[in-house]
Amino acid sequence: MAVDLNWKTIPAREQRLGSITGYDGTLSDMATQGCKGCLRDKRRDFQTASSCAHHHMINQLAGLRDVAVVDHAPTGCIGSQVFFSSGRAKTEPPPGAPPMENVRIMSSGIDESDTIFGAAEKLKNAVRAAYVRHKPREIYIATSCVSAVIGEDAESVAAEMSEELGVPVVPATGGEGLRSKIWASGFDAYCHAASVARLKDEIRAEHKKPAISYVGFAPMGRRHIEPLFKRIGLDLICLTAAASIEDFKRAAESAATWGQCGAQSSYLCSVLEKEFGVRYFQSHLPYGGVGFERFFLDIARFVGREEDGRRVIEEEKAKYLPKIDKIKRRLEGKTALIAMGASFAYEYTRILGELGMKVLHTVAYHYDPKLDNLRPEERVAAATDVFELKLDVPTSVNDAQQQETNLLTKKYKPDIVLSRAHEAGVFAQLQGIPAMDAEIGLIVMGYRGLYRVAVLLEEAFLMNNLVKKFGERYVSPFSALYENTEPFQFYREEAI
Repeated sequence: MAVDLNWKTIPAREQRLGSITGYDGTLSDMATQGCKGCLRDKRRDFQTASSCAHHHMINQLAGLRDVAVVDHAPTGCIGSQVFFSSGRAKTEPPPGAPPMENVRIMSSGIDESDTIFGAAEKLKNAVRAAYVRHKPREIYIATSCVSAVIGEDAESVAAEMSEELGVPVVPATGGEGLRSKIWASGFDAYCHAASVARLKDEIRAEHKKPAISYVGFAPMGRRHIEPLFKRIGLDLICLTAAASIEDFKRAAESAATWGQCGAQSSYLCSVLEKEFGVRYFQSHLPYGGVGFERFFLDIARFVGREEDGRRVIEEEKAKYLPKIDKIKRRLEGKTALIAMGASFAYEYTRILGELGMKVLHTVAYHYDPKLDNLRPEERVAAATDVFELKLDVPTSVNDAQQQETNLLTKKYKPDIVLSRAHEAGVFAQLQGIPAMDAEIGLIVMGYRGLYRVAVLLEEAFLMNNLVKKFGERYVSPFSALYENTEPFQFYREEAI
């Protein structure tokens, strides 16, 4: 298992898991190479802007309840967090929890002088200010590219401030943007820091409680899913936005865990398994009908309630399949291009197939050939679908290289583009192609989730008048040379 809470800085995914951001071929070929341990990354001679691991480390840490985050960086590094701060208060809180609050993030404000003389005192003052203003139960110090380059000792500062303030002050390192091209490395840095702070030796339980823990971005959809687990005797614990210190303790005492996707959840789920014996289920993800059936039966068998699990599945099918079939008749034969994060790109590839649609090409923003806890007999979810369901599709891997995705959209001319988080759908709409910002997590779990996706797809096809007008009037600002570029023209011939 590639997790170690004694690491001061967690290794990036490229080193730890062999993850890649450059590939073009087929899902079957990529998964097969990954399972054999011979998948290699491809480099680009030219690339456009992407996302940053540092950004994702901070927003995940700041989402926890009762914390403050001090970003040891120039102030510009937290500018993008305004979106999360303004939106979090509107998020549905867990049952029985107090209302959501805005995130608490402060910057130490490293400037040019600090890069020469150091900024340890600035950092200490920022930590003190965060404590005085917010009185958090924990403070995280997030290191950045600049603080890493100048060699700032965040660990020593954290230890000193913990003693001074009487609350845990925890360094969060490994999410610096220069360490990894894969922004999911920022999720790993969050998981590592939160595990060090919250998963203590003293919370080890001799006997596991009948509960299952879910690691993800948010608990939306929980009220629909929780009753299904109750039917097989399990409480649902959400280690998501607004998770408390007590939630982490309960998770360490639970019987099983799974994550919304391998990108965001692998490290924390693997810590729970390695350190506390909480079984991590990751080869089958519960999205769409087929995914839900395999996943739910895995869990039900694990807790000795297989027959109850089968009854739940049959009841869900009876409830939603007739509704799905009505919409499916209107979706059959439609084509799609998908551009999303690693796990959900291929989950949606399978889901659209269940709805009678054909996926012409799938773009994943990175690909993990293995996860942190991977056992020899298990595969990552995408590879599991390749070998169990014969799932295959032309695919490429890019870290939100919108130039490539835009050119792929022009090449394939799908009926719709499904994307998430990085606005690839904008380029489709400018070409007159409908686009849908895909949902992820509990809200698209199971047959209810499959029905929800079907409804949203139907709406996207029906309400496309504005998109058509965009396509009729749009004049590209790019040169003819750019517009006629092959999507993978800038890949080097030899993978390195």
